[in-house]
Amino acid sequence: MIALSTKLTILVLLLPISIVAILDVITYYVYGNLIIEASNLLSSILVFLLVWERLRESLSKKLEYLDDNVFLDLFSKLQNNLLWTQGDIRRARDDLKRHGRFMIIALYPRKLLKNLDDFLLLHETFYGKLQQLLDMGKKKLGKEVDRWLFLHYLDFELYFSQPSPEEEKAYIELAKSIEKDQYSLVEETKILFEKTKTKEKQAFEDLEEFLKCNNLKLKQEPVRVMSPY
Repeated sequence: MIALSTKLTILVLLLPISIVAILDVITYYVYGNLIIEASNLLSSILVFLLVWERLRESLSKKLEYLDDNVFLDLFSKLQNNLLWTQGDIRRARDDLKRHGRFMIIALYPRKLLKNLDDFLLLHETFYGKLQQLLDMGKKKLGKEVDRWLFLHYLDFELYFSQPSPEEEKAYIELAKSIEKDQYSLVEETKILFEKTKTKEKQAFEDLEEFLKCNNLKLKQEPVRVMSPY
């Protein structure tokens, strides 16, 4: 992955200077004279340098804004967030679509938006089936179920806190009952869960590489409070 500052340097500095220099060489060999004399070429290079420096500062400010207002939250949400709705990820994707460009340069990984779109589509289907299972569990248990425990005992690969013996027994019986009554739904939900998790991981890894490549923060820096003493 190429850093955005490098892309800007190629686009605004190296490419124009190279084009001017190549044209000068061609015209010299063809017509015996230069389009731009050496002194004028130097002046042009200085102008390109000034433009590049201003644009580099603007790019840095926009990246800093996106990091604080989009990337940090998106990076956090793309970690073990499958059991909840994805409104924050959807908003982050929309923000990147609207504000994630600088000139012709995309300020995000090339495949990130497609991965997020695929993830959101898969998650919407998965979450619908998950809600069906949770509603069935609530009806059988007589109260809201702990989704982490519930899915663990349905053999989803999830971390969970060890329950009390009474809770463990109740959720084991609940899971057996749900699997007996809705085996197809449970299996479909498991398949969708794995596909959704894979797509989430792809988006997360793309974003992580991008943030590291561009020296952006991976998590919010703690606010230091100055002691009055």
